[in-house]
Order: sequence, then structure tokens, then C-alpha cells
Amino acid sequence: MKHFTNILRWLSVQKHLYILFGLLFIVPNCVFLFTEPLPVSVGIASIIMPLAFWMGVLLLARRPGIVVWCLLPKIILDGGQLVLLYLFGESVIAVDMFLNLTSSNASEASELLGNIFLVIICVFFFYTLPTLWLATRSVRLKDRLTDVFRRKWALRSLALFLIGVALCFLSPLQHHRFSLKDDVYPVNALYNLYFAITKSEKNANYHITSADFRFDSIRKAHPEGKREIYVLVVGETSRAMEWSLYGYERNTTPRMKQLDGLVHFTDVVTQSNNTHKSVPIILSAASAEDYGVIYDEKSIVTAFKEAGFRTLVIANQKLTTSMIGAFYREADSFIDMSSFNTGSYLTSLYDASLLPYLEKELDKSDDDMFVVLHTYGSHFNYHERYPAEFRFYTPDKAEGIRASYKTELRNAYDNSIHYTDYVLGEIVDMLKKKDACASMLYLSDHGEDIFDDSRGRYLHASPIPTYYQLHIPYVIWFSDNYRELFPDKYWTAVSHQAYPVSTNSVFHTMLDIANVQTAVSDSSLALTSKAFDIRDRMFLGDHDEPVPFWKVGLKKADFVMLDKWKMAYRKD
Repeated sequence: MKHFTNILRWLSVQKHLYILFGLLFIVPNCVFLFTEPLPVSVGIASIIMPLAFWMGVLLLARRPGIVVWCLLPKIILDGGQLVLLYLFGESVIAVDMFLNLTSSNASEASELLGNIFLVIICVFFFYTLPTLWLATRSVRLKDRLTDVFRRKWALRSLALFLIGVALCFLSPLQHHRFSLKDDVYPVNALYNLYFAITKSEKNANYHITSADFRFDSIRKAHPEGKREIYVLVVGETSRAMEWSLYGYERNTTPRMKQLDGLVHFTDVVTQSNNTHKSVPIILSAASAEDYGVIYDEKSIVTAFKEAGFRTLVIANQKLTTSMIGAFYREADSFIDMSSFNTGSYLTSLYDASLLPYLEKELDKSDDDMFVVLHTYGSHFNYHERYPAEFRFYTPDKAEGIRASYKTELRNAYDNSIHYTDYVLGEIVDMLKKKDACASMLYLSDHGEDIFDDSRGRYLHASPIPTYYQLHIPYVIWFSDNYRELFPDKYWTAVSHQAYPVSTNSVFHTMLDIANVQTAVSDSSLALTSKAFDIRDRMFLGDHDEPVPFWKVGLKKADFVMLDKWKMAYRKD
């Protein structure tokens, strides 16, 4: 009791609270010193300069608690940053994190928040609430900061800030180019928020900036007497290492393994570990190398529409607020299954629910068709992605996001892959019945971390990806009619199975399969073209800049897995 009384007495002095507030404001900065790959001088400067700045700002009032309450948004930002550091172990709140707030639906948000609720509560009770309680105590105290104290600490803050600036000038000696917007929290987080807002405005103006664009699509070949149906299936959070087709020990893809005419590509890397960037790259001529064209050009849906195909999109995810939704609305028919009543805003339909709608649309006419199916795939919560009859691996119900539940999480994840295999098999069977010249291309937008190694990483969309988020399945099925009419394309795809590939190949490959040529087609990116060319594979950075995927911050454990799966990257 005596110690508690002494602590309260110490906390009844404004100058003590002033120092304490300054230290509380740099808690995230101190964590970054150990998590970020910065030179020592820059790491220390990234603590000293913010500390000096906040110490100066806190002097604006004689009761520093008033300033703290005025900086409530900063305290909330710090709390969010600490939660993300727990989840991913490194990096500042990224642009993608801010954009995910506007592109996630209630089901996705509830699944994630429900499983990290304990972490959020801990941050609130051990950081946010104590800071605000101390601020309230400061406001109520009769004690004030004296003018002498304020002048003295104003000078000390200035001197400390200048020391930090001096340390930044040492960064070139350590082969680092210092950048305030990249290296210092919360400047980097606020810059990312600004970048996200700017990007959202570009997304919102897409219908204006792309209004006059035309692909000038033409069909170079058309099989006489045969209907053409080409299906692009966009998967979610599926990783190649969990497909038995790729060598996984569990038989998770029995139907894919038995399909005649199926080609699977073994060395495929996504260009983004975030849905709202990876899927637009899949659906357009944009790439990590040239992402800006996404705002000026239309999607693959319009390219096929111009070529005379009836276009259909069926989506089992809520994507209408993103660029993906804008692309999908270009279709002749867009069925947004996320808007269907499931009885709760927090649940979604199983992916097989799209099959009756697909069959109905295919039966409407004998038109040549291009179809995009966007599935929920293996998105967390995994055990909610499949019906009870697909509980092949049990136990499959985890009580939270913790390494202790890894067995349950992996079982549920593998069940979701098995269910994806079933859905794809049903789509192929449906196409076979049409006796058409048909093809189906499936790939996932990105992978996922599931407590795979000592880092304890989980989920996806982290600012720094891992092997597990990058390596994805990518398969193309060709019907008997297609292989008979266009054998060269099929065998060319077979010859490219082990080639290094990125997700930016999909747009060009899909068009080449359908013999559609556009003003932006690139045969060197089409896996069914003999002109396909191997190139360095890029990852789309947080500020939409291209970075070789092996230079995005991968760790030793990731390179071990890349080598295990014989994936190509520069080792110099």
C-alpha cells in the first residue's frame, strides 16, 4: 500500500507527468528500433527526434494532459500500431492496412477482430487507457508547469532534436538513404494514410479516367461450329504448398489430380499479398512494373466484351467498394452473391452456391462466353468456408489466433482447399457437358501465414510478405475440344509448367487462350504463347513501386522454403 501511495504522489507532479507523457508517446518508436532493418544511427534518430518533438508540443499547456487529450487521434493510432506489431512482428501501418478498412465486409472484419480481440483489449488496458487516465489526472491537478521549467525543456527538446538530425546525416555512411516519411513514426504512418486517401480518390474516379479507353479487341481465330466458353476463377488465400497436386502429403486436390487436360504451374509468385491490389493485376493489363495504368484502362471483362463475348461475373465476396467491383460492373451480367441474405451480416455463402447461377447463365443462350468467378476460397475463418461433409481433417475448430491452435487451423485450412478442389471439379464437369471449346484458369490472389515457423506469423497482407504469402497455385484446364482445335496452345502451356511466373500473366494468358488480340496484349506474358519470356518477378510495394520479390524483406526462413520448392530468384 505504501508503494502505491508513493506512486500516486509521484504522479501528482506535473513535471513528472510531462516526462512520462513524452516516453509514452514514443513506445511504438522504441519497438521499431528492434523490428525494423535500419542502421543504428537512423534507429536512434527515429526515437530521439519524435521524443524531442513531443516534449516540445507538450509544453504548449501548463497542464500537459490537455495536450495529450488533444492528441487523442495519435494515441488511437499508436494503439492500432501496437496491435499490428503483435500480428506481423514488424513494420509501420501500411497503406494497404488503411485501404483494407474500406474494402473489407462485416463478415471479414468480424472474423479477424473476434480472434484478435484479446490483443486489442490488452493494448487498450495497458497503453491507451493508462495514458488517458494520466492525462485526465494532469488536467485535474492544481499543479502547473512553471515558465522556468517550460523554457528549460524547450531548449532541451531543441537540442535533442538537433542531435537526432545530426545522426540522420550519418546514414549514408551506413549505406542507407534517410527519409522522414519512411523511417520515422508517426510521420511514415501519416504519410501512408495520405497515400491511401489519394489512392481511394483515384479508385473512385476510375469510371471517369477510363471512360474513353478501348482495347480494340479482335478475334484472331474462331472454331467453326463450336461454342467458346472461357472461365477465370479467382481464388482467395490459397497456397500451393497445401495442394496435393503440388506434392502435399494430404490428398487435398483429388479431382484436380485426375483431370485430363490440366496444366499446373509450379513456380508462381503473386505480385501483391493484398486482395485489393493483387486481383486488379489479375483482371487487367496492370502489373507491379506499371501499376498506374489501372486507373486509365479497363479490365479483361471489357476486352472480351469488345471481342463479341457475352460476359458474366459471379462474386462471393463483397468487392463493390474497390477497383475490383468497378471492373466487375463492366460485365453484361454481374451477380453479387455477397448481397444475398444469409441470415446474418457476419456469415457468407459457401463457394458451391455460385454453381447453380453459373449453370443458369450458361444455359441462357448459345453465345460465346467469358466468365469470372470470384470465390471466398480459404479466407479466414477457415472452418466457415466449407460444409460439414468436407470436414476430412479434424479437429478443425480453433478458439482463437494462437500458435497453440496450429493443428486445428491447418486442418480447417486443408479442408477449405479440399472444398476448393470440389468446386473447381464441378465447374469443369459443367463445362464438359456443354461440349464447347472451353478452358478454365484458376489461381489464388495470394497465400497465407499459419504459424509455419519460429516467427509465429499469421494471416496475410503484412507490409513485409513471407514465402507462404507469395507462392500460389495456378492451373489451366483445357477441354477435349480445345486441345483438338488448338493443340499448340495446350502443349506450349505444358512446356512452361516449371517456368517462373507472376500473376500479371493472367490477363495476357486468358486473352491468348481465347485467341483475342488487344491494343495492350503482350504475348511474352502469355503462358500459352511460344513468345513467353522469363523475366525478373516484381512485387508491388506499399507505395505502388515495383520491387524484386526476393528483395521485399524476406528472411532466411523464406529463402529456405523458396529453395525447397525450387523457385527462381536472383541469388547475387
